[in-house]
Amino acid sequence: MALRVIDYPRRGKSGLRHWLPSWRLVASTLIAFVLLMTGGAWAVYASVKIPPMNESVTQQHLTVVDDKGVVLGRRGPEIRQDVPLTQVPAPVQDSFLSAEDRNFWSDGAISVTGTARALINDLGGGSTQGGSTITQQYVKNAYLTDERTLSRKVKEAVIALKISEKQPKSEILQGYLNTVYFGRGASGIQMGARAWFSKDVNQLSVAEGAVMAALVNAPSYYELAPKDPSIMAKLQARWNYVLDGLVTMGKLTPAERAAQQFPALAPWPRPSSQTDNQDEYLVEEAIGEAEQKTGLSREQLETGGYTIYTTFDAKMQDAAAAAAKAQITSQLNPSKRAVDANVHTSIATVVPGDGAVRVLYGGDDYSKQAFNASWQGTLSPGSSFKTFALAAYLQNGGTVNDTFDGTSPYHVPNTDTVIPNEGGTSYGPVSVQYALNQSINTVFIEMGQQIGMSKVADAARAAGVPVTAQQQSLPALPLGVVSTNPEQMAAAYGTFAAHGQQVDPYTVASVQQDGKTVYAHQSLAKQAFTPAVADQVTKALQNVVTNGSGGGAQLADGRDVAGKTGTTDLPGDGTKLGSVWFVGYTPTLSTAVAVWGQTDGGALTPINGMAGKNTVGGGAVAAPLWAAYMDQAVAGTTAQSFTFTAQNNQAVPMNPVSPTSGSTQGGTGTTTGPSQTNQPSPPAPTSTYQPPNTPSSTPSSTGGGTTSGGPTGTGTSTGSQQPPPSTHSRPSKPPSQTTTGGL
Repeated sequence: MALRVIDYPRRGKSGLRHWLPSWRLVASTLIAFVLLMTGGAWAVYASVKIPPMNESVTQQHLTVVDDKGVVLGRRGPEIRQDVPLTQVPAPVQDSFLSAEDRNFWSDGAISVTGTARALINDLGGGSTQGGSTITQQYVKNAYLTDERTLSRKVKEAVIALKISEKQPKSEILQGYLNTVYFGRGASGIQMGARAWFSKDVNQLSVAEGAVMAALVNAPSYYELAPKDPSIMAKLQARWNYVLDGLVTMGKLTPAERAAQQFPALAPWPRPSSQTDNQDEYLVEEAIGEAEQKTGLSREQLETGGYTIYTTFDAKMQDAAAAAAKAQITSQLNPSKRAVDANVHTSIATVVPGDGAVRVLYGGDDYSKQAFNASWQGTLSPGSSFKTFALAAYLQNGGTVNDTFDGTSPYHVPNTDTVIPNEGGTSYGPVSVQYALNQSINTVFIEMGQQIGMSKVADAARAAGVPVTAQQQSLPALPLGVVSTNPEQMAAAYGTFAAHGQQVDPYTVASVQQDGKTVYAHQSLAKQAFTPAVADQVTKALQNVVTNGSGGGAQLADGRDVAGKTGTTDLPGDGTKLGSVWFVGYTPTLSTAVAVWGQTDGGALTPINGMAGKNTVGGGAVAAPLWAAYMDQAVAGTTAQSFTFTAQNNQAVPMNPVSPTSGSTQGGTGTTTGPSQTNQPSPPAPTSTYQPPNTPSSTPSSTGGGTTSGGPTGTGTSTGSQQPPPSTHSRPSKPPSQTTTGGL
């Protein structure tokens, strides 16, 4: 007879009792079932390991913002940035608990009833159900996926239990807030706050925090709320649910609850602006500088959740774009004029005494031209470089009252080189100030010969413009045969606005990660020129704007402006204009603008007749562009006057307008002997200044070719406020060592 382990059906019993199991069998079966389930549960628990966090969670994007916190751009795999829980206001934290897990601080890691209900409904094909605790949601966001399967639900519960054993509740809540999705392409509470309210999370109000918590229920659906009243009504209903929960939880009083108003949502998508196509210029420059300053690679910056706080001003960048469009690009018509196809414009603005770069306008559209000539490229600055020759002359004892021979051409001593004035015009004896106002080339060439070109080069270098040894040896150095760009020139002129203190330009103010500063810029100023000399330069440049070639740069509100025009020629017979400049400053902003011709392949092209203009020059094109931009850049700010050393109980700078001796209309007398800087005087001036009545046109002795402008910066630069191409005169030789500078 076979052995029966289970006595069923029951032997020795008849009728119904034969088929009813004994209590022993029922108890044994239940015990076996419990043991089996318990063993299975432990086996599952033991087999499920906490996986590595999702890559999308460990990698956080890079954010680049301007000086007022306006987001210029983002880089990275996903739009998210972590913040510590301490940066999330307590009412905002409570709002999420009200919406998702009101017993978070006291209950366990999983909700058995909620998980079971969600499992049954999800597996049955119903709509996605809530019921998961915040811990479970954090696990799903950070470690798993959104797939609706039994295995994922089981893993979620097991990992939630294990996570709760390893991490405190506060860390879990922090992880949840940093991984939850809010719609509008934003993951994490920080980016959600920026997307929905254009502010950082630590600035959220109670009402705004309640909206953020309400969004989690259906973030993509609620994106449509601003445009769909029915969806907005549902979002507001969810918002009310969250606020009512705060009252139930004791986090809001009924009176506080009643005072809450549904907050205004930020526009989405972000309204376009004139800088939309230019923000990329600023972002790329900032990333490059951040790499250099922090030692971090681009990949580390773009995936580490960093924020680059820049010195840029988006509003001012907008003003630069608008001015360039109104003054230049809107007037270009390549189908009508071939010259217009290659015209480019750049604008750079720097804060004097600090070096903070506010604007780098590098072109109309980054998608069409990624190269930003405002700082990446180089051009010859033309006559705007004469300012450094003036500074060197003043630093070495000269004054703006001294006189030089403005006769054209100037014969460089001991060489066959001759350098004419613009158009070959001869002025005779003129003061330094008058020569600066009219941008008389021969005066500044002779000036450089008297004090030595090395001192002119040193002055430029001291201000922040590089000059090579080869360029220093050129007799035409004072006319700008160097390679520079608008950013460098704006910063260099800012040295004079800051009473001689030079600081290098910078665009990255700080770099932060998780609320911690990993880099902060510190401007290091050095006294490049004495305050008295720098202030004399400022007063001389003011005179250029009020009485000289820079008249087009005067601002609408009449505030103080100092600056200098510049124009360069391309190689050849001197009739082809390569670029026009105006570099100038107010007491608070230094700006350089340049307009030039260049093909997509990088070859420089002439800009004669651009935009249908009969006159193309620094005074006719660049100065009005400078003024149009700066009028907007300074709008709403208090006009400040230049302060000079006399107001600081220092030596009184020479007045470039009032004569000291032997003056006549339009000029000042000569000054000899020791100067106010107590440095040796330069060679005696050629004669006492007499203002020219009718300049005589004296062409140069020969007309040979020249090289100028362009990326090499080794050629010549010339031009005029109103250049008549047919009357340009050029030195005979050597082409690579001669230049004529104009207005």
